[in-house]
Amino acid sequence: MLAFISRFSTQLLASCVLVGFALPNFSNALLPLLPAVLFFLMLLTIVSLNIKTLVTDLAQASVWLYAVWHTFGVTILIMTLAWLLNIDSKLYLAIAATCATGSLFASPAIVRSLGLDAQRCMAMTIASTLLMPLVLLLNGWLFSRFNGNEQLQLDMQTYSLRLAIFIVLPIMISLLVHKLLKQSLIEQALKQIRPFTIVLVFFFPLGLMGAFREIFDETPSKALEYLLIASGVCLVLFISSFLLYYRQGKNLAIISAITATNRNVLLTYSITGSFLGLEYMIYMGAIQLPIYLLPMLVKLAVHPS
Repeated sequence: MLAFISRFSTQLLASCVLVGFALPNFSNALLPLLPAVLFFLMLLTIVSLNIKTLVTDLAQASVWLYAVWHTFGVTILIMTLAWLLNIDSKLYLAIAATCATGSLFASPAIVRSLGLDAQRCMAMTIASTLLMPLVLLLNGWLFSRFNGNEQLQLDMQTYSLRLAIFIVLPIMISLLVHKLLKQSLIEQALKQIRPFTIVLVFFFPLGLMGAFREIFDETPSKALEYLLIASGVCLVLFISSFLLYYRQGKNLAIISAITATNRNVLLTYSITGSFLGLEYMIYMGAIQLPIYLLPMLVKLAVHPS
């Protein structure tokens, strides 16, 4: 069963978006569980990686240059397009917050399912997450300047705590595991553990669709607008990141495109509190389909059989 899930993981992830949309009550019931799922996903992913290599990767300037693109560069690009296209200003904060957030912790699992370098993806994910608070503050300040009466209040204490829980603690546990257990035993256990990382990812598209379904039931045209904007943003992120890194190799271009498109919208909502409001909750649901559809299309293109 797990072998089947691992093989068709990208298709199943896209299908989970539709299931969450079809069952809004089920989706809303899963939502409170997602932070715990996020932690275990990060733990399983980091335990399966070589920590020494991860630290080495994080010491490379290229990883942090990517993180700057992932946050600052994307913010400039997307918000400029949003302004030029005259998108409803009510969505500016949701889009700006999404641009600031780090990559989804599921990105390495998705990249691994495509047969690409999950280790590199993890370093890029962590680096982009570490830049999140600074870019959130900057985006919030810019938003308040344009709106005049809004200001993004980032709880740094909460962010630091969650950063420790989702990144530092899994790394410490991983170091402890690698120190106490033989490498051969770890490798044997990892063969059984790795497929579960994709299983945990299923909870995200399933649990973030409730608010989007509610607005769809009330005003279908508004829900469609959210979906089109979210899809457009993801498409721009994917194409621009792919082209930006294509000269460094096709595989790195694909990894960068997927990492840039996948946005950890749940963590962003958790650390900023309710200030982001209903628009962001709806946008979180709207962005799920393009986030998980693009890797599926990439997998079909790379491995058509």
